[in-house]
This record gives sequence, structure tokens and C-alpha cells, in this order.
Amino acid sequence: MFIEKICVASDGSDVAVRAAQIAVVLAQAGARRILAVSVAQPSSPGGADRALQAAGAHADTVARIAHAVGVACETWVTSAWPPGPEIVRAAQEQGCDLIVMGAHGSQEADTRYLGSVARHVLACSPVPVMVLRDPREATPPEFRDVPPGGADADE
Repeated sequence: MFIEKICVASDGSDVAVRAAQIAVVLAQAGARRILAVSVAQPSSPGGADRALQAAGAHADTVARIAHAVGVACETWVTSAWPPGPEIVRAAQEQGCDLIVMGAHGSQEADTRYLGSVARHVLACSPVPVMVLRDPREATPPEFRDVPPGGADADE
């Protein structure tokens, strides 16, 4: 698979910025084009304008990261709830070959919603998805020593 255009979904969090940085490194290796997607989620009817402004700022941050190293970046800002379907729709409509996003749970949200946006994108996207977790939230993997040649090398 040759990656020509990468969709970066951003909510402005630290892990979303890290995802943008990783996407830019991938784009430098070939694609050189990024679509920065940010979906506003107004908490109240009067908050729609503020939510759209914040989403625009998140997409602009991704664009600045990309432009700083010569990667072209378009932005896609919209308002929707839930945001997952809109991320998938943007990636499909804009011809993206990969979606890169961060995964985390809101500390204010009920635990059943933790990671729900990333979970939806992973489950429903026909476009391949790369999900990055905040290393501070990830459980370290358990490793065991395996001799060279595999587990049966001593037998």
C-alpha cells in the first residue's frame, strides 16, 4: 500500500499533537499531504461558535506542524456528535489512505465512553487506522526472554 494522503484527527490534546507529529514523519517519507480533521462538539446551543473556533485551532495546529517541515496540509473542520463517523467520512471523501489519531479517555467522562471515538474509527473505517496512545496511560507490555531461534531452541 502506498500512502499518498494521511488524515490526522485532532481534538487538541497532547496525544493528538503527538499523532500529528508521527503523521508528518510518515508524510515526509512519501505522501507529503495531510488532511487535518477536527470535529467540534458543542456542549450547549450557545457554545457552537466557540466549539468551532476551538476545532479550527486544533486543525491549524496540525497544519503548522506539517508546514514547518514542508508537508502540504488541508483542514476539515465541522461540528458533529458523535465525532467518529465524521472523521471516517472526511477521510473517505478526501481520498485518504491512512487515518492517524490519538486515543485517550476524557477524565470527566464515564468509563464506558473512554476511547469511544478511536474505537468507532477503528471498527467502522474502511481506511487503515493508526492509533497512538499516551504512553503515560498505557500499561507496559510484559516481556519474557526467548532464546535466539525461538522458544524451542534449547530442545
